[in-house]
Amino acid sequence: MFPTGETGPGVYVLARWLMGAALALAVAPALASPLREAFDAAASLNAEIQALEGRRAEIDARLRGANALTPGAPSIAFGYTSDRLTQNRGFREAEVELGVPVWLPGQSRAQRDLAGAEAQRLAARIALQRLTLAGEVRDAYWTWATAEAALTAARARAASASALARDVARQARGGQVARADELLASADAREAEAGLREAEIAVREARLAFHALTGRDPRPGWEEAAREGAALAAEHPRLAAARLGQDVGRASLRVATVEDRDNPEVSIFGRQEQDERGAGWDSRLGVRVRIPFAHEPRNAERRAAAQTELTTAAAETATAQRLIAAEQQRARTALADARAAVRLADERHRSLTEAAGLSEAAYRAGQTGLAETLRIRAALAAADADRRRSQVALRQAASRYNQALGVEPR
Repeated sequence: MFPTGETGPGVYVLARWLMGAALALAVAPALASPLREAFDAAASLNAEIQALEGRRAEIDARLRGANALTPGAPSIAFGYTSDRLTQNRGFREAEVELGVPVWLPGQSRAQRDLAGAEAQRLAARIALQRLTLAGEVRDAYWTWATAEAALTAARARAASASALARDVARQARGGQVARADELLASADAREAEAGLREAEIAVREARLAFHALTGRDPRPGWEEAAREGAALAAEHPRLAAARLGQDVGRASLRVATVEDRDNPEVSIFGRQEQDERGAGWDSRLGVRVRIPFAHEPRNAERRAAAQTELTTAAAETATAQRLIAAEQQRARTALADARAAVRLADERHRSLTEAAGLSEAAYRAGQTGLAETLRIRAALAAADADRRRSQVALRQAASRYNQALGVEPR
């Protein structure tokens, strides 16, 4: 066949109900959606995100180094001189020296600025990698949801075809319909059953793919509203990463300009001498300063590398702006098309539902053959599947629109 209050006891009960509803509304925002939980689980398993997170310690160590009192560790040197192998008059000299490197003018601040810029860019890169992963999780979820909708439609068609086959078989045994009609109904039921098996395989494969990505099984019921017209305060992670790359390039250029030579070194040394055998020892203390000169070939290379990084980041920023704008426009258009598709699929399904009812009535009245009824039933089953898929596609389009805006699942 085809598809087709009591009032409360008093104010006390009403008050309890209102309090429970208020509590539910208060707690609901804090509860994560099934997809958000799956996304968080996928992020904890993602190797790229873990690698980027590990770089935080590297940048923190670099920042601590830039805030240190000296740019490097002190050094100690020892020396001993004797004329035993030359004049052998008993001359001896012993020396110990402790040297400490010192910052170049502006070097510490330049390195701090570079470490800070790299930390901000790293945060943007982590956000971009999370957004990329969010797109993968969203696609995997909607692939499963689409397969699940197709499975629901296949189950409905298989149940309807099986019921019709049993009904026609009963009529054939009573001599009311021809044997050919019974065979047609049985073949249609077998075809629907085969479609059901294919739909079950598709759902199973989609579930396995989602579980491989997130470590969890997908759960039904998740919907994501498109955030149309919302003024998003956060910058798109892709654009933020490219823009902050320019800050890193400028900071690197500043470091290359400031660090035009090795660090100077100030050292204190102590020396003891004996001019000849039997003479007393003379002790001296001194200060030594080592000032390296700039080496222009090396400095030019470092400045060129930093300028290249800055130019590349500027080009990536312009490219990111164009790609993001195009992606958002494409997602906005796809969302409007999905809404129109849902409306058309609903109208087609309603028309075919009515046509199928009329065709079944005509068949039972002997006014039409079973082949025509089966054709309309197949069209109705296809329309039902399309209607279910279009509903999932609309939710997926809203999800992809939010992905284009750079928003993670909630």
